[in-house]
Amino acid sequence: MAVGTSNFGELLWPGIKELYGERYNTWEKIYTKVFDVIKSDMAFEKFQGVTGFGLAGVKDQGKAVPYADPLLGFQTIIEPVVYALGATVTVEMYEDEQYNFINQIPKLLADSTNQTVETVAHTVFNNAFDTNYAGADGTSLCSISHPLVDGSGTYANRPTVAADLTQTSLENAAIAISNFVDDRNKKINLKGKTLLVSTADQFVAEKITGTQYKVDSADNTINPMYGKYKVVVSPFLTDPDAWFLLTDAPQGLIFTQRREPKLERQNEFDTMNLKFIVHTRFGVGFVNPRIVYGSPGTG
Repeated sequence: MAVGTSNFGELLWPGIKELYGERYNTWEKIYTKVFDVIKSDMAFEKFQGVTGFGLAGVKDQGKAVPYADPLLGFQTIIEPVVYALGATVTVEMYEDEQYNFINQIPKLLADSTNQTVETVAHTVFNNAFDTNYAGADGTSLCSISHPLVDGSGTYANRPTVAADLTQTSLENAAIAISNFVDDRNKKINLKGKTLLVSTADQFVAEKITGTQYKVDSADNTINPMYGKYKVVVSPFLTDPDAWFLLTDAPQGLIFTQRREPKLERQNEFDTMNLKFIVHTRFGVGFVNPRIVYGSPGTG
């Protein structure tokens, strides 16, 4: 249906003091703070895991050196998807409208597209504990049983018992990250860097990371979480008590930008209607689950 004089007739006449509903402050980009954004010119992007070697073996005197091979790891394919939105305005409405609303339509379409990008990107976190959204290793993003490529065991990037965000649970997350292993079961040195929380947990996160001493206590015990992590608050997390501590693992959360958001406008020859279209093409996914330690909370 087009925006025309029949359904937007109030905008044709003087007398309206102010239009409201289309001018709100918007959130700054969040996905760029938590995803590796990669420019793409392919129909899909493929990410192939590889391993190093295991531990060295004992070489007995006079015996041959034990040889081993690296292994191919898990493979992830991220395919970009097109997202688009448009609006149609009759030429008469464009000519007669008195409040400059029609000229705001491109911005309104852009705002909707930006929020679409955030909503789609955040599905990675909103489905992080759902086994129906498995990654290349067959488990969800946050799991207690990520398999190692060499078959020697598993690792966990979530607590066995779900925990709300507290100083203690965040300390336990940091300890768990420091015990992560690679796919040959060797110790690796990863550290947390960004704490992603919902709007419901924003003040909890600020207290934990911004209080020099033990949170909610009169003790002089230091708070080791003080100033340790950057806090990112997101309204696009659907579970209010889920939280995620992102690490410095390489090739973790991936956002492939195949086509930047683009606005186009043109007139239909037959109807003379003016059409606005905005479209973009991108893909999201996770490659290395070690990029995050997360908890769904207890709610």
